[in-house]
Amino acid sequence: MRLRKIDWIFVVFALAVVIGVSMLPTPKQQNPKIPDNSDHRLIVVEKDCLVCHQAQGTRPVPSRHPKRQDCFRCHARGAESHVSILHEDAHGVRKEDRW
Repeated sequence: MRLRKIDWIFVVFALAVVIGVSMLPTPKQQNPKIPDNSDHRLIVVEKDCLVCHQAQGTRPVPSRHPKRQDCFRCHARGAESHVSILHEDAHGVRKEDRW
């Protein structure tokens, strides 16, 4: 079976769409980072964010903010901010997970 010219055009177009979509920025690249300060450094679960960022909290999120509660999906930690957890893998090798 030979590919016709129109088939090649379709393949090139489909590849261009896939490459173009893969190069779009992710929400973590566009949204504000989690600040690197003492209030945020130890937060490891999203429910801890809601202590301050709920409607009655000290720093509520803006009204236009999505009602989602999975903060880490869209907000990355600051450049220097990370949490480290040491653990041993199945072979007894110590590893450090950072996020």
